[in-house]
Parts: sequence; C-alpha cells; structure tokens
Amino acid sequence: MMGVSHAIMSFALVYGVTGKAVPASLASAGALFPDWIERVVYGKKWMKHHRKWSHWFVPYLGLAWWISRHMEGVPLSSILKKLEGTLYLSLDAPTAKMALGFVSFWLLVGCLLHVLEDAFFGPVPVFIPWRKHRLVFQLFKTGGMAESVIVRLALVGAVALRYVDSTRLIAG
Repeated sequence: MMGVSHAIMSFALVYGVTGKAVPASLASAGALFPDWIERVVYGKKWMKHHRKWSHWFVPYLGLAWWISRHMEGVPLSSILKKLEGTLYLSLDAPTAKMALGFVSFWLLVGCLLHVLEDAFFGPVPVFIPWRKHRLVFQLFKTGGMAESVIVRLALVGAVALRYVDSTRLIAG
C-alpha cells in the first residue's frame, strides 16, 4: 500500500470507530512511521529491507498495551474530557503525561493499522521480524486501481457512518 493510502485508510478506520478527528489524525500520521523509519535507517536501499523489522506488529502492540494500562487507562476518554470546551490544556505533570500517552497511543494504533493494511498487499513478519509470512492471500497490488478505490470507499464510508450516527443521536 502506498504511503498516502495508509494515511487515508488509517484516518478513515479510526474516525469511523471513534468519531473523533484528533485520534484519527494521529493514527494517520502514525501509519506513515513503518515505511519512514526504513528510509531513515537504510536510505536508498530501504526496499531491500521493506516489511521486515519495522512491520513487525509486536513492538507496536506491546507499547500500545502498556500505554493503555499505565497512562490513565485507554487515553481517549480521559484526554477528551479535559479538552472538552477548551482550546488548550494546562501543562501540569499529570496532564502532560496524559497528553503524551494519548498522542503515543494513537500514533501506535496507526503503526498497527499500517501493518494490518500491508498484510492485504503482501507478506509481513508475524512470528519473527526477519521472516515475512502471508497472513491472508495477497488481494491487491500496491499502487493499483483497487487500492485507490478501496481507500476512497473507506473514507466515504467512515464519514457516512459518523453522519448517520450523529443524525440518529439528534433524532433519538
């Protein structure tokens, strides 16, 4: 999957589930990390090392789990309560810790979504980071027309889902 597709698809998935643009935007940014870090570490030879250690889900999942358990539970509800009705947060230590946990958690969700999305486009590491395995049959070609259509449908679907959900709350 292409980088822009990862960003859009991750935004759509998180927005569709949470209905919140901030976590969706953070996940969208996090979805770019696995490919970006390969380019930083390997430079022009990054494709030789593509979808290896940076696409192993274990570190991302472990860190996300740890953050959700040790930084105010799952940070979404806590930080959104603090943000409600204000444009800024006071930066006392507990609030800064909560904000850091919130940002880190959703960036890691984006990394996990990147790996999951790539599993539909080719092999990714499952058990060990230096061996790739197919989780599912390769359904799509990276950069192909199907990728563009699926990403756009996911975004439209997420926005439609949130719209229907919000109109149901107003009417109900």
